[in-house]
Amino acid sequence: MKHRENAGFETAKRYFYIDFLRVLAILLVFVYHVNMIFVAEWDWHIKADSTSNVLMEINYWMQFFRMPLLFFVSGFISCILLERLSAQRFALSRFKRLIIPTVIWTFVLVAPQIYFERKLEGAEFNYVEFYQSFLTFELWPSGNFHWLHLWFIPYLFAYNLLSIPVFRSIQEEKTGISISHTKLALCIAAFVCVAVIPYTFLSVRFPVTYDFVNDYARHAQFIPFVLAGLFAYRFEPIMDYLEAKRAALLRAAFLLIIIINVVRWNGWEPKALWDDWLSHPVSYVFILLLNVNSWMWVLAILGYGKRYLNKGSELLTYSNKAVYPFYILHQTVIVTVGYYVVQTNDGAVFKYMFILGACFVISMGIYHLYIRPFKSMRILFGSK
Repeated sequence: MKHRENAGFETAKRYFYIDFLRVLAILLVFVYHVNMIFVAEWDWHIKADSTSNVLMEINYWMQFFRMPLLFFVSGFISCILLERLSAQRFALSRFKRLIIPTVIWTFVLVAPQIYFERKLEGAEFNYVEFYQSFLTFELWPSGNFHWLHLWFIPYLFAYNLLSIPVFRSIQEEKTGISISHTKLALCIAAFVCVAVIPYTFLSVRFPVTYDFVNDYARHAQFIPFVLAGLFAYRFEPIMDYLEAKRAALLRAAFLLIIIINVVRWNGWEPKALWDDWLSHPVSYVFILLLNVNSWMWVLAILGYGKRYLNKGSELLTYSNKAVYPFYILHQTVIVTVGYYVVQTNDGAVFKYMFILGACFVISMGIYHLYIRPFKSMRILFGSK
Protein backbone atom coordinates (compact mmCIF):
# COMPACT_ATOMS: atom_id res chain seq x y z
CA MET A 1 0.00 0.00 0.00
CA LYS A 2 1.59 3.26 -1.13
CA HIS A 3 -1.06 5.67 0.05
CA ARG A 4 -2.21 5.60 3.68
CA GLU A 5 -5.06 7.74 4.83
CA ASN A 6 -7.40 7.96 7.76
CA ALA A 7 -7.77 6.32 11.13
CA GLY A 8 -10.93 4.58 10.08
CA PHE A 9 -8.75 2.27 8.01
CA GLU A 10 -10.53 3.68 4.96
CA THR A 11 -7.74 4.10 2.49
CA ALA A 12 -7.44 4.76 -1.20
CA LYS A 13 -5.68 1.41 -1.41
CA ARG A 14 -6.55 -0.80 1.52
CA TYR A 15 -5.03 -3.88 3.02
CA PHE A 16 -8.16 -5.87 2.29
CA TYR A 17 -6.60 -9.12 3.44
CA ILE A 18 -6.03 -7.64 6.90
CA ASP A 19 -9.71 -6.70 7.06
CA PHE A 20 -10.62 -10.20 5.91
CA LEU A 21 -8.34 -11.94 8.40
CA ARG A 22 -9.72 -9.80 11.23
CA VAL A 23 -13.25 -10.89 10.35
CA LEU A 24 -12.14 -14.50 9.93
CA ALA A 25 -10.42 -14.54 13.32
CA ILE A 26 -13.56 -13.26 15.08
CA LEU A 27 -15.68 -15.86 13.29
CA LEU A 28 -13.26 -18.53 14.52
CA VAL A 29 -13.68 -17.17 18.05
CA PHE A 30 -17.44 -17.49 17.62
CA VAL A 31 -17.22 -21.10 16.41
CA TYR A 32 -14.71 -21.89 19.16
CA HIS A 33 -17.12 -20.67 21.84
CA VAL A 34 -20.07 -22.58 20.38
CA ASN A 35 -17.88 -25.69 20.31
CA MET A 36 -16.97 -25.18 23.96
CA ILE A 37 -20.50 -26.18 24.98
CA PHE A 38 -19.88 -29.63 23.51
CA VAL A 39 -16.14 -30.30 23.75
CA ALA A 40 -15.05 -33.15 25.98
CA GLU A 41 -12.78 -32.64 29.01
CA TRP A 42 -12.71 -28.82 28.97
CA ASP A 43 -14.91 -26.79 31.32
CA TRP A 44 -16.96 -23.82 30.15
CA HIS A 45 -19.88 -21.69 31.34
CA ILE A 46 -22.52 -23.91 29.73
CA LYS A 47 -21.94 -27.61 29.05
CA ALA A 48 -24.07 -30.17 27.26
CA ASP A 49 -24.47 -33.66 28.68
CA SER A 50 -23.20 -35.17 25.44
CA THR A 51 -19.69 -34.03 24.54
CA SER A 52 -17.35 -34.57 21.60
CA ASN A 53 -13.66 -35.38 21.42
CA VAL A 54 -13.66 -34.36 17.75
CA LEU A 55 -14.79 -30.83 18.62
CA MET A 56 -12.18 -30.76 21.36
CA GLU A 57 -9.48 -31.52 18.79
CA ILE A 58 -10.80 -28.79 16.48
CA ASN A 59 -10.69 -26.28 19.33
CA TYR A 60 -7.25 -27.50 20.36
CA TRP A 61 -6.03 -26.70 16.85
CA MET A 62 -7.80 -23.33 16.63
CA GLN A 63 -6.44 -22.13 19.96
CA PHE A 64 -2.95 -22.00 18.49
CA PHE A 65 -3.74 -19.15 16.13
CA ARG A 66 -7.16 -17.52 16.62
CA MET A 67 -6.13 -14.97 19.29
CA PRO A 68 -2.49 -14.58 18.16
CA LEU A 69 -3.78 -13.72 14.68
CA LEU A 70 -6.07 -11.05 16.14
CA PHE A 71 -3.22 -9.48 18.07
CA PHE A 72 -0.98 -9.50 14.99
CA VAL A 73 -3.74 -7.73 13.04
CA SER A 74 -4.17 -5.21 15.88
CA GLY A 75 -0.48 -4.34 15.74
CA PHE A 76 -0.67 -3.94 11.97
CA ILE A 77 -3.70 -1.65 12.22
CA SER A 78 -2.14 0.35 15.08
CA CYS A 79 0.74 1.23 12.78
CA ILE A 80 -1.68 2.53 10.17
CA LEU A 81 -3.49 4.68 12.72
CA LEU A 82 -0.28 6.05 14.21
CA GLU A 83 0.81 7.32 10.81
CA ARG A 84 -2.25 9.57 10.84
CA LEU A 85 -2.73 10.42 14.52
CA SER A 86 -0.63 11.93 17.25
CA ALA A 87 0.08 9.70 20.22
CA GLN A 88 -2.48 11.60 22.31
CA ARG A 89 -5.26 11.35 19.72
CA PHE A 90 -4.48 7.69 19.13
CA ALA A 91 -4.65 6.90 22.85
CA LEU A 92 -7.89 8.86 23.28
CA SER A 93 -9.46 7.16 20.28
CA ARG A 94 -8.49 3.74 21.58
CA PHE A 95 -9.85 4.58 25.04
CA LYS A 96 -13.22 5.59 23.62
CA ARG A 97 -13.50 2.56 21.38
CA LEU A 98 -12.09 -0.04 23.76
CA ILE A 99 -12.28 0.86 27.44
CA ILE A 100 -15.68 2.60 27.52
CA PRO A 101 -17.47 -0.35 25.81
CA THR A 102 -15.67 -2.78 28.12
CA VAL A 103 -16.93 -1.01 31.22
CA ILE A 104 -20.48 -0.64 29.94
CA TRP A 105 -20.96 -4.14 28.55
CA THR A 106 -19.29 -5.91 31.45
CA PHE A 107 -22.23 -4.78 33.59
CA VAL A 108 -24.85 -5.38 30.89
CA LEU A 109 -23.73 -8.37 28.81
CA VAL A 110 -21.26 -10.29 30.95
CA ALA A 111 -23.45 -10.53 34.05
CA PRO A 112 -26.13 -12.66 32.30
CA GLN A 113 -23.47 -15.19 31.29
CA ILE A 114 -22.46 -15.81 34.89
CA TYR A 115 -26.11 -15.84 35.93
CA PHE A 116 -27.00 -18.63 33.49
CA GLU A 117 -23.85 -20.53 34.47
CA ARG A 118 -24.91 -20.43 38.13
CA LYS A 119 -28.48 -21.41 37.25
CA LEU A 120 -27.26 -24.47 35.36
CA GLU A 121 -25.18 -25.35 38.42
CA GLY A 122 -28.36 -25.35 40.47
CA ALA A 123 -28.52 -21.86 41.97
CA GLU A 124 -32.04 -20.78 42.90
CA PHE A 125 -31.68 -16.99 43.06
CA ASN A 126 -33.49 -14.66 40.66
CA TYR A 127 -31.61 -12.19 38.46
CA VAL A 128 -31.98 -9.27 40.88
CA GLU A 129 -30.52 -11.36 43.72
CA PHE A 130 -27.74 -12.55 41.43
CA TYR A 131 -26.91 -9.03 40.28
CA GLN A 132 -26.47 -7.92 43.87
CA SER A 133 -23.77 -10.59 44.21
CA PHE A 134 -22.28 -9.47 40.88
CA LEU A 135 -21.87 -5.98 42.33
CA THR A 136 -19.85 -7.27 45.29
CA PHE A 137 -16.98 -7.56 42.73
CA GLU A 138 -15.77 -10.91 44.02
CA LEU A 139 -13.98 -12.40 41.03
CA TRP A 140 -15.36 -15.35 39.13
CA PRO A 141 -15.12 -18.35 39.35
CA SER A 142 -15.27 -18.26 43.14
CA GLY A 143 -17.37 -15.08 42.97
CA ASN A 144 -19.77 -13.73 40.38
CA PHE A 145 -17.91 -10.77 38.87
CA HIS A 146 -15.70 -10.82 35.78
CA TRP A 147 -15.33 -9.39 32.28
CA LEU A 148 -15.11 -12.92 30.76
CA HIS A 149 -14.69 -12.75 26.96
CA LEU A 150 -14.26 -8.97 27.08
CA TRP A 151 -10.77 -9.53 28.50
CA PHE A 152 -9.46 -9.23 24.95
CA ILE A 153 -10.46 -5.56 24.70
CA PRO A 154 -8.51 -4.04 27.66
CA TYR A 155 -5.54 -6.24 26.75
CA LEU A 156 -5.75 -4.79 23.25
CA PHE A 157 -5.91 -1.26 24.66
CA ALA A 158 -2.76 -1.81 26.73
CA TYR A 159 -0.93 -3.27 23.74
CA ASN A 160 -2.09 -0.33 21.61
CA LEU A 161 -0.45 2.03 24.09
CA LEU A 162 2.68 -0.10 24.01
CA SER A 163 2.67 0.26 20.24
CA ILE A 164 3.15 4.03 20.44
CA PRO A 165 6.82 4.12 21.54
CA VAL A 166 7.63 1.11 19.37
CA PHE A 167 6.15 2.79 16.32
CA ARG A 168 7.98 6.03 17.04
CA SER A 169 11.26 4.16 17.37
CA ILE A 170 10.93 2.52 13.96
CA GLN A 171 9.13 5.39 12.22
CA GLU A 172 12.26 6.89 10.71
CA GLU A 173 13.73 3.59 9.62
CA LYS A 174 14.09 3.20 5.88
CA THR A 175 11.49 0.81 4.48
CA GLY A 176 12.45 0.63 0.82
CA ILE A 177 15.76 -1.13 1.31
CA SER A 178 16.15 -4.27 -0.77
CA ILE A 179 16.84 -7.36 1.32
CA SER A 180 17.33 -10.94 0.22
CA HIS A 181 14.92 -13.71 1.17
CA THR A 182 17.73 -15.42 3.04
CA LYS A 183 18.27 -12.43 5.31
CA LEU A 184 14.52 -12.01 5.77
CA ALA A 185 14.20 -15.67 6.71
CA LEU A 186 16.97 -15.30 9.28
CA CYS A 187 15.40 -12.15 10.73
CA ILE A 188 11.97 -13.74 11.03
CA ALA A 189 13.42 -16.92 12.52
CA ALA A 190 15.42 -14.90 15.04
CA PHE A 191 12.35 -12.89 16.01
CA VAL A 192 10.26 -16.04 16.52
CA CYS A 193 13.02 -17.69 18.56
CA VAL A 194 13.27 -14.69 20.86
CA ALA A 195 9.47 -14.35 21.05
CA VAL A 196 8.72 -17.90 22.17
CA ILE A 197 11.28 -18.15 24.98
CA PRO A 198 9.56 -15.96 27.63
CA TYR A 199 6.18 -17.62 27.16
CA THR A 200 7.75 -21.08 27.21
CA PHE A 201 9.03 -20.54 30.74
CA LEU A 202 6.26 -18.29 32.08
CA SER A 203 3.39 -20.49 30.88
CA VAL A 204 4.28 -23.29 33.31
CA ARG A 205 4.53 -20.93 36.30
CA PHE A 206 1.71 -18.47 35.78
CA PRO A 207 -1.75 -19.88 34.99
CA VAL A 208 -4.11 -18.05 32.66
CA THR A 209 -6.19 -15.57 34.69
CA TYR A 210 -7.45 -13.00 32.15
CA ASP A 211 -7.39 -10.47 34.99
CA PHE A 212 -4.67 -8.46 33.21
CA VAL A 213 -2.60 -7.77 36.32
CA ASN A 214 -1.38 -11.31 37.02
CA ASP A 215 -1.59 -12.73 33.52
CA TYR A 216 2.17 -12.67 32.87
CA ALA A 217 2.25 -15.70 30.60
CA ARG A 218 -0.51 -14.45 28.32
CA HIS A 219 1.17 -11.06 27.98
CA ALA A 220 4.39 -12.85 27.05
CA GLN A 221 2.48 -14.77 24.40
CA PHE A 222 0.46 -11.95 22.85
CA ILE A 223 2.78 -8.93 22.91
CA PRO A 224 5.26 -10.42 20.39
CA PHE A 225 2.40 -10.92 17.92
CA VAL A 226 1.44 -7.25 18.30
CA LEU A 227 5.06 -6.24 17.71
CA ALA A 228 5.25 -8.55 14.71
CA GLY A 229 2.22 -6.78 13.26
CA LEU A 230 3.91 -3.42 13.72
CA PHE A 231 7.08 -4.56 12.03
CA ALA A 232 5.20 -6.30 9.20
CA TYR A 233 3.40 -3.08 8.31
CA ARG A 234 6.44 -0.86 8.67
CA PHE A 235 8.75 -3.12 6.65
CA GLU A 236 6.77 -4.23 3.62
CA PRO A 237 9.22 -6.94 2.43
CA ILE A 238 8.16 -9.04 5.45
CA MET A 239 4.65 -9.56 4.12
CA ASP A 240 5.97 -10.10 0.60
CA TYR A 241 8.21 -12.83 1.99
CA LEU A 242 5.36 -14.51 3.87
CA GLU A 243 3.32 -14.49 0.68
CA ALA A 244 6.18 -16.02 -1.31
CA LYS A 245 6.89 -18.69 1.32
CA ARG A 246 3.30 -19.43 2.30
CA ALA A 247 3.42 -23.06 1.16
CA ALA A 248 6.61 -23.77 3.10
CA LEU A 249 5.13 -22.15 6.21
CA LEU A 250 1.96 -24.23 5.86
CA ARG A 251 4.02 -27.41 5.50
CA ALA A 252 5.90 -26.52 8.67
CA ALA A 253 2.64 -25.79 10.52
CA PHE A 254 1.08 -29.09 9.44
CA LEU A 255 4.19 -31.06 10.37
CA LEU A 256 4.31 -29.46 13.83
CA ILE A 257 0.64 -30.10 14.62
CA ILE A 258 1.03 -33.71 13.49
CA ILE A 259 4.05 -34.20 15.76
CA ILE A 260 2.24 -32.54 18.66
CA ASN A 261 -0.82 -34.73 18.24
CA VAL A 262 1.23 -37.92 17.91
CA VAL A 263 2.76 -37.03 21.27
CA ARG A 264 -0.63 -36.17 22.83
CA TRP A 265 -2.59 -39.13 21.52
CA ASN A 266 0.04 -41.64 22.64
CA GLY A 267 0.27 -40.24 26.15
CA TRP A 268 3.84 -39.05 25.67
CA GLU A 269 3.33 -35.51 26.94
CA PRO A 270 5.78 -34.62 29.71
CA LYS A 271 2.93 -34.14 32.21
CA ALA A 272 1.80 -37.70 31.56
CA LEU A 273 5.27 -39.23 31.78
CA TRP A 274 6.70 -37.66 34.92
CA ASP A 275 5.32 -36.25 38.14
CA ASP A 276 8.26 -33.85 38.28
CA TRP A 277 7.98 -33.02 34.59
CA LEU A 278 9.23 -29.43 34.99
CA SER A 279 12.60 -30.74 36.08
CA HIS A 280 13.09 -32.47 32.70
CA PRO A 281 14.57 -30.31 29.90
CA VAL A 282 12.56 -32.20 27.27
CA SER A 283 9.40 -30.72 28.81
CA TYR A 284 10.51 -27.25 27.77
CA VAL A 285 11.35 -28.52 24.30
CA PHE A 286 7.77 -29.73 23.93
CA ILE A 287 6.34 -26.43 25.20
CA LEU A 288 8.66 -24.59 22.81
CA LEU A 289 7.31 -26.75 20.01
CA LEU A 290 3.75 -25.72 20.90
CA ASN A 291 4.70 -22.05 20.76
CA VAL A 292 6.55 -22.33 17.46
CA ASN A 293 3.49 -24.10 16.08
CA SER A 294 1.38 -21.00 16.85
CA TRP A 295 3.76 -18.81 14.91
CA MET A 296 3.87 -21.12 11.91
CA TRP A 297 0.07 -21.15 11.61
CA VAL A 298 -0.21 -17.39 11.97
CA LEU A 299 2.55 -16.70 9.43
CA ALA A 300 1.10 -19.23 6.97
CA ILE A 301 -2.39 -17.71 7.27
CA LEU A 302 -0.95 -14.25 6.68
CA GLY A 303 0.91 -15.44 3.59
CA TYR A 304 -2.17 -17.07 2.08
CA GLY A 305 -4.34 -14.14 3.11
CA LYS A 306 -2.10 -11.66 1.33
CA ARG A 307 -2.04 -13.84 -1.77
CA TYR A 308 -5.71 -14.71 -2.11
CA LEU A 309 -7.81 -12.39 0.08
CA ASN A 310 -6.59 -8.95 -0.94
CA LYS A 311 -9.84 -7.98 -2.67
CA GLY A 312 -12.54 -5.66 -1.42
CA SER A 313 -16.29 -6.17 -1.54
CA GLU A 314 -19.43 -4.68 -0.06
CA LEU A 315 -19.77 -7.76 2.16
CA LEU A 316 -16.24 -7.29 3.50
CA THR A 317 -16.90 -3.59 4.19
CA TYR A 318 -20.09 -4.46 6.06
CA SER A 319 -18.43 -7.31 7.96
CA ASN A 320 -15.46 -5.21 8.98
CA LYS A 321 -17.79 -2.68 10.58
CA ALA A 322 -19.92 -5.36 12.23
CA VAL A 323 -17.19 -7.56 13.61
CA TYR A 324 -16.34 -5.60 16.77
CA PRO A 325 -19.95 -5.26 18.02
CA PHE A 326 -20.42 -8.91 17.00
CA TYR A 327 -17.51 -9.88 19.24
CA ILE A 328 -18.95 -7.98 22.19
CA LEU A 329 -22.36 -9.61 21.71
CA HIS A 330 -21.59 -13.15 20.66
CA GLN A 331 -20.70 -14.94 23.90
CA THR A 332 -23.69 -13.60 25.81
CA VAL A 333 -25.94 -14.82 23.02
CA ILE A 334 -24.24 -18.24 22.97
CA VAL A 335 -24.49 -18.71 26.73
CA THR A 336 -28.11 -17.53 26.88
CA VAL A 337 -29.32 -19.69 24.00
CA GLY A 338 -27.11 -22.57 25.09
CA TYR A 339 -28.56 -22.53 28.61
CA TYR A 340 -32.01 -23.39 27.30
CA VAL A 341 -30.96 -25.68 24.44
CA VAL A 342 -28.70 -28.01 26.46
CA GLN A 343 -31.61 -28.80 28.76
CA THR A 344 -33.79 -30.13 25.92
CA ASN A 345 -34.07 -33.77 24.87
CA ASP A 346 -32.94 -33.20 21.28
CA GLY A 347 -29.88 -34.92 19.84
CA ALA A 348 -26.43 -33.42 20.32
CA VAL A 349 -25.92 -32.77 16.60
CA PHE A 350 -29.22 -30.91 16.31
CA LYS A 351 -28.42 -28.89 19.45
CA TYR A 352 -25.02 -27.95 18.07
CA MET A 353 -26.33 -26.90 14.65
CA PHE A 354 -29.18 -24.93 16.19
CA ILE A 355 -26.91 -23.05 18.61
CA LEU A 356 -24.36 -22.34 15.86
CA GLY A 357 -26.96 -21.01 13.41
CA ALA A 358 -29.30 -19.28 15.84
CA CYS A 359 -26.56 -17.48 17.75
CA PHE A 360 -24.98 -16.18 14.56
CA VAL A 361 -28.31 -14.92 13.25
CA ILE A 362 -29.26 -13.36 16.60
CA SER A 363 -25.88 -11.63 17.03
CA MET A 364 -25.91 -10.26 13.50
CA GLY A 365 -29.58 -9.35 13.80
CA ILE A 366 -28.93 -7.30 16.92
CA TYR A 367 -26.11 -5.50 15.16
CA HIS A 368 -28.03 -4.85 11.94
CA LEU A 369 -31.32 -3.80 13.53
CA TYR A 370 -30.35 -2.13 16.78
CA ILE A 371 -26.70 -1.01 16.57
CA ARG A 372 -25.84 -0.15 12.98
CA PRO A 373 -28.73 2.31 12.34
CA PHE A 374 -28.20 4.39 15.51
CA LYS A 375 -25.20 6.59 16.20
CA SER A 376 -25.60 6.36 19.98
CA MET A 377 -25.53 2.56 19.86
CA ARG A 378 -22.53 2.52 17.53
CA ILE A 379 -20.67 4.71 20.01
CA LEU A 380 -21.58 2.45 22.93
CA PHE A 381 -20.26 -0.55 21.00
CA GLY A 382 -17.05 1.22 19.99
CA SER A 383 -17.96 1.51 16.30
CA LYS A 384 -17.30 4.54 14.16
